[in-house]
Amino acid sequence: MKKDDYTDIICKRFCTFYKPGKEGLACGTYDFISRNLTPGELESSIQRIPSTPDFTLDKKVKGLICEKCGFMTDGCDFREGLESPPCGGYTIIEWLIKSAAKGPLSR
Repeated sequence: MKKDDYTDIICKRFCTFYKPGKEGLACGTYDFISRNLTPGELESSIQRIPSTPDFTLDKKVKGLICEKCGFMTDGCDFREGLESPPCGGYTIIEWLIKSAAKGPLSR
């Protein structure tokens, strides 16, 4: 079940698929972020995040998150190459990986 604070940050801000009333559906990136960061940590980590990913870390994101995502079983349009954007959490995960690689002083 989604939580309002994470949904506000991840889904409403970054996900083109977001629709109110679908709080029972959570993608793999949403689950990963909500398990590993508090809403406050998430909010402070994405202060200068771009609105879209650049896909330079796609293999890493796929291995870390997408391969374990429930939407991969039912069909992920992005991963199936159907000209669809990734989930909103993808942008956040990519940014977090890049930020971690640069170190805490670069944020």
